[in-house]
Amino acid sequence: MQKSVFADGDATLYRMCARRIVEAIEEGRFEPGLVLLEGRLSAIFETSRATIRKALNDVADRGLIRRFEGRGYVVGNDTTDPIRRSIEVGEIAIETGPAARPAADFIITEVEAALMTAVAFGHYRINERTLADVFGVSRPVAREVLWRLRETGLVEKELHSPWLAGPVTARAVMDDRELRMLMEPHALKLSAPILDRAELQRMRERVSTARSMSGKVPRAEIEAIENDLHIVCIRHYSNDRVKRVMRTGRLPMIVDALFAQFIGVYPDDPAFAEHAIVLDQLLAAEFDAAAASHSAHLRQESQRTLDRLKVLSVLPEPDLAPYLERIV
Repeated sequence: MQKSVFADGDATLYRMCARRIVEAIEEGRFEPGLVLLEGRLSAIFETSRATIRKALNDVADRGLIRRFEGRGYVVGNDTTDPIRRSIEVGEIAIETGPAARPAADFIITEVEAALMTAVAFGHYRINERTLADVFGVSRPVAREVLWRLRETGLVEKELHSPWLAGPVTARAVMDDRELRMLMEPHALKLSAPILDRAELQRMRERVSTARSMSGKVPRAEIEAIENDLHIVCIRHYSNDRVKRVMRTGRLPMIVDALFAQFIGVYPDDPAFAEHAIVLDQLLAAEFDAAAASHSAHLRQESQRTLDRLKVLSVLPEPDLAPYLERIV
């Protein structure tokens, strides 16, 4: 079966489907009178019928297709007799290759953000069917998103259990922090010699910019700074099994990001100075010292993260995504 792929940046699947249908009509691949059926198009795009229904309605609003007495839509607005034939995959320009992206890629960031917000406030069951309906994708696509998030430690699932997320507890945060304290400094030491100096300088400038801001530092900037040190700087470490384990220890970074969103982090936060020390040592090729400073940063950040979790725990629960069901 063909893999669903879209090369455009628009994350609304029905709009992408509508655009491909419009292109097929305008380029003559869909002739006047051709009957377009939801079932066949949903199979080609590997998305839900609801998504295709919205896409066809959108194309109809443009006057390119019309309803008729039978099922589906007819291409064109003249009196041409309906043409019923099977539409082939090649008649719709679904791009492939390095620039193409699976349908799951277009929704995973939004799902991840919703779950990251929720887990700090409770324990939730994820309704796979509702998730698919909300985004207008098939259940296999929704399931792929959840499996990918499971690999990051954000979602849990055993063989016969439902999809679960949260809660973030102090014990879980400390466990993840301990995991990173044991692994990250070593990974940094081995990855650091391969890092590009210009890239390190950009990371250092990002920290300097944050420390010079007035008021709260935007969450996006904080996440970028954290990603620089805890993800990018260790990416050249060659032990893929250890890297997979480290990817699951994200709870401290999630807590810190949520604190930045709901409370705020200011330029004088000690973490920025600690990041600056590590990056300065990397720029000076003092890799042993950088690893030691990184280890110290993780220890010092542990208590700050726990304090932030306590603050978040007393905040009212925000509006949650409709596919999340609180577990009492």
